[in-house]
Amino acid sequence: MRILFSFVLISCVFTLKAQNWVKVDNEVFKENNNTNGVSFVDIDNDGDQDLFLSNAHTPFGFNTIYRNDGSDQFVKVEAGEVTGLQAITFGHTWADFDNDGLPDLFIANGFSKMGSLLYKNLGNFKFRRIESYNVGNNSVLAFDAAWGDYDNDGWLDLVTIHPARFVGKPINSNSLFKNNGDLTFAEIISTPITGPTAPFTNGTWSDYDLDGDMDLFIGSGPANGTVAPDFLYQNQLKESGKASFNRITNISFATDANDGQTWNWIDHDNDGDLDLFMTNYSGTANPQGTPPGMLNNFYHNKGDTIVRITEGPLVNEMSVSLANMWADFDNDGYVDVIVGNSGTTNKHYRNKGDGTFEYVANSSIEAPGAKNTWGMTNGDYDNDGDIDIYISNKISYINGGANGGTPNFLYRNDLSNGNHWLIVKCTGVKSNKSAIGAIVRVTATLNGKTMTQTRVIGTNNTFLGDNDIRAHFGLANTESISSIQITWPSGQVDEYNNISANQILEAIEGESLK
Repeated sequence: MRILFSFVLISCVFTLKAQNWVKVDNEVFKENNNTNGVSFVDIDNDGDQDLFLSNAHTPFGFNTIYRNDGSDQFVKVEAGEVTGLQAITFGHTWADFDNDGLPDLFIANGFSKMGSLLYKNLGNFKFRRIESYNVGNNSVLAFDAAWGDYDNDGWLDLVTIHPARFVGKPINSNSLFKNNGDLTFAEIISTPITGPTAPFTNGTWSDYDLDGDMDLFIGSGPANGTVAPDFLYQNQLKESGKASFNRITNISFATDANDGQTWNWIDHDNDGDLDLFMTNYSGTANPQGTPPGMLNNFYHNKGDTIVRITEGPLVNEMSVSLANMWADFDNDGYVDVIVGNSGTTNKHYRNKGDGTFEYVANSSIEAPGAKNTWGMTNGDYDNDGDIDIYISNKISYINGGANGGTPNFLYRNDLSNGNHWLIVKCTGVKSNKSAIGAIVRVTATLNGKTMTQTRVIGTNNTFLGDNDIRAHFGLANTESISSIQITWPSGQVDEYNNISANQILEAIEGESLK
């Protein structure tokens, strides 16, 4: 059964520098007031972003799919077991693991006897469960999962994240599954990723050193009043010719004690290398009278060294944070960030383009009454060139009682500053079809200054879900892009020259050379 809902827009609009967030208020989203993770993803491959929500209701509840039908209209879709199985699901991740052109789904279950589940997308919102990802093991209890082609063989591999003491027993480590390319996977046992046990939370694949292989960053927030370094792994594929991992222990961001959650590598200053931002949960107990939470961490990559930034509102506002999402929300050529908080309002920080950030006060994304935001996702769901957001909230429990139940919210970004944009949708040929791991660089002259913006295609760069996988670039006042360079995981480098702004460019590996 499919039920068509038309969004009703109400006048909940706030403005800063022409940054207009319009809350799309509709009863359909009020059905889901206890959600773990959320993703913008083009499930049916029709060119627009649909929504998938992980269920947090207990003992009963279901995952949810909303199909995007354009013009602010969505359809709630029944998709067999994917939306019909009653279970608590935590993180999820979407990618085309079998290279057939449709994004597939992995759902992390922490308490169900059947454990985490892999579903092959058959098209038209039909799915088939794939048991062969976990041959020989009846149950993988996980909090999160992430797709990444760690050996660059053109097939996406999978890491599952196990939070010791926060899901069902037995207590395990993480799991790493190598994709064999025939709908089966081989579990890789002897790695530093799959050895230790800890309260692992969110995992992110990212080529942080831009050497052409995917590295892995796992937050491991104890969330019990203590702090410890997170678990970060450098891929040795380019260094040794063999895909293996070394835990990073000799750089400040790897030794700082955290209550770590979501790790994001982004080029905030457009200097060509990746900087780091990560969220912390509660940290150590705070003195009486101070806000709960812990400061978040921001590190500037200077090329030869990575240093922690300690000044500015982005790193000096105490909060209990889980998600952080980076995108150029005002299309000025510099990526901004939205931080999801529990117990306090969510926060939007605008990149000023000089290495500093300003807090966007009175933004509607602060959602009065939101007490416990877990999931967030961003993407251009209406394909108008600016990035929209969806915020999901979860019931919190204080002194044994339920607190919250705030509805989820969709916010449409209605920019009025006239800034231009570009979206690049990458499709691999030799590389994995989803192009995860591809590095996209766009060079253009913005406000008289020539600069290059960098994006790394990836999944799970928000808490327990995915953002729109397409690479989005704000272009300020320019209507023409000098060049687009795409470095694919296979090593193929494609270049496009003299491209017009304000379009969605479909880049297929190798075709720019024809």
